[in-house]
Amino acid sequence: MRMYNPDWEAIKDFQYTPRFKDLHFDLVGAEIPADHGQALFDALVAHLPWLKDEPAVGVHPIHGEPTGRNDNLIISRRIKLVLRLPVARMDDARVLSGKRLDTGAGELAVGQAKERLLTPFATLYAPIVDFGTDDEAVFLAAARVELEAMEIRCQLLPGRKRKIHLAEGAVLGYSLMLHEVDPQQSLRVQEQGLGRHRRFGCGIFVPHKSIKAVVID
Repeated sequence: MRMYNPDWEAIKDFQYTPRFKDLHFDLVGAEIPADHGQALFDALVAHLPWLKDEPAVGVHPIHGEPTGRNDNLIISRRIKLVLRLPVARMDDARVLSGKRLDTGAGELAVGQAKERLLTPFATLYAPIVDFGTDDEAVFLAAARVELEAMEIRCQLLPGRKRKIHLAEGAVLGYSLMLHEVDPQQSLRVQEQGLGRHRRFGCGIFVPHKSIKAVVID
């Protein structure tokens, strides 16, 4: 596949008015369940009840190392809790600092928060995207429909099939790489996401430097 080399000088000078930002919180604790989307959101809602009424909110999945002895992930010092929020909600979410979250594998202490702008990378990656199907062809067709509705044209590279468990039942999806995305479209898909269940970690895209992630995922 032809590698896309974006005009990094153009991206560096790219100007936009952010509608969403990522809010990164320090996180201190021992472990979190590997399948933590529902438990993490419920723990957040206990302190931020308005999250239930913000459909555009995204809660990034937490990426720790497997413990090797159970279904939990190890929380290291570099692990962050990251919320993708409308800019108008950033200050509201900062009250999480100093709170404790119970996700079923021991409490997590939430530390200080830092805002991060979304970055218009040409390659974007989501660990899981959910369109309500585990059929790869149907999944890709649904992704293309949503992307076309956002006027986004790019290459789609599906990865490994994924499953998470929510209160409503099991959800099946795939990891997904978007490649050759122009700067404006890159920001648009990061702000809006793809598919269902962003509050549980699905359909949230982050910049990635290589298309190899899908191959080795």
